Amino acid sequence: MSYLQPLTRLRGAAATTLHQLRPVQAPFLRLSLLKRPYSSSTSSNGQTRDQKQRQSRFKPSDRLSGRTCMITGATSGIGYAIADRFLQEGVEKIILVGRSKQRLADAAARLGEFPEGVETGNGSDEILATRAPEEDQQEYTGIGLSEDRRVSFFVGDVSESGSWVRELEEKMKDVDILVNAAGISTTNILARTDPDAISHTLRTNLEGTILTSRALLRAAIRSRSKNRNSNTEIPSRCIINISSLLAHKGGTGAVSYAASKAGVLGLTRSLAVEAATSLRGVFIRSNAIVPGYIDTPMIANFSDAEKTSLKDEIPLGRFGDPQEVADAAVFLAQNEYANNCILNLDGGLSAI
Repeated sequence: MSYLQPLTRLRGAAATTLHQLRPVQAPFLRLSLLKRPYSSSTSSNGQTRDQKQRQSRFKPSDRLSGRTCMITGATSGIGYAIADRFLQEGVEKIILVGRSKQRLADAAARLGEFPEGVETGNGSDEILATRAPEEDQQEYTGIGLSEDRRVSFFVGDVSESGSWVRELEEKMKDVDILVNAAGISTTNILARTDPDAISHTLRTNLEGTILTSRALLRAAIRSRSKNRNSNTEIPSRCIINISSLLAHKGGTGAVSYAASKAGVLGLTRSLAVEAATSLRGVFIRSNAIVPGYIDTPMIANFSDAEKTSLKDEIPLGRFGDPQEVADAAVFLAQNEYANNCILNLDGGLSAI
């Protein structure tokens, strides 16, 4: 998903929001903020643009070899970049989670794992299906598998994950790394924000993150026999939450979003303690990344003047790259002593 944190220029009473996001409309939420479809060009040798960039930038690694990862909000932006990088770091299986089957299939195709038709299933009945029209996806919950079973996807709205928690827990049974990257926002001052929009933002960004984390805990407890030895012999499971700089800094136009992302940091810290004190033989680390302005497709909607003004505010003078966020995710996933680790990635903006 295209994951741009709604940061604002902070100049006292004169603070103004520098971008507009589409309002949340009940009853369905879009986990992707992308306004234009992603275009993936293919070269003469059949490689997608993503594959060529990935190969030229990173050397193959095995730092995460054998691990299974689930990523929410993984169809574009930060979530997609993390999936892309984890594959390069040797992750054995990746499960992409989102509410649009078509966007999930497209993301898997860009990762080089799916043909034009994707194998999908609901329950035990698997069928061969092509990408469904957008309007046919709202009520679908199920799985899709690539031919080599390295990449799969699970279709579901995290804001409503309480209604499919059993299916989620079942999918979590072999998950070692959970990345909570799904998030939505509206841009409006609180006095003018619709109560339904507030509720939807909190349910997606905070409650959804809590429920997916809970599902991983419950799945880990059920399979605790795999973790009977010390956590130096068997790697711990890891939760990586994507927060926002607005969790630390005030701004105008995103109060409920800021509250939800501050709650994600509270969840991260509390879970790091609770998992250690209440789960016998289960080792779960809880960490968070706090991005600033990241160069996702949403940046394309900014005017040149807005981009220049924003970059002038950032000490490094530029936006972050989604792959730089993915770098942080790799560190948190593979470093067994990283627990309650909160990483700011904002180019120094939080120092202002």
